[in-house]
Amino acid sequence: MAKKDDGPQNGGEIVKPDFERAIKVITNDLNPLLERSAKVRGDQAAGWKVIEDDCHCNKKAAKLFHSLLRMDPELRDDFFRTLSGLLETSGIGISRDLVDQAEGGEVKPVIPVVDKTRPELATVN
Repeated sequence: MAKKDDGPQNGGEIVKPDFERAIKVITNDLNPLLERSAKVRGDQAAGWKVIEDDCHCNKKAAKLFHSLLRMDPELRDDFFRTLSGLLETSGIGISRDLVDQAEGGEVKPVIPVVDKTRPELATVN
């Protein structure tokens, strides 16, 4: 059964906006969160800068890796399979450079294949 729509376009009540409450929510609830999140973003930026400048890693790749760490294993596997298929089909891959040639080793796969680990069960007291 369709839900009755009593919105103002159908002659229903027009609810007056509660601007005072909205301002209280913004100032009391949202602003402190934004201030804390700004500090967190600053801390994160410092961490990413260390990864980029001191660890000499590509920041975008490190951010992708960070998101992969937090991803559900099944979603991560699906992501890797899709990425691998897209890379293979498009012909995009790692180019062999002089360092690879000097080391004489084979180019490693972009996405390593690993055995699944058993999930650890949490102990409930």
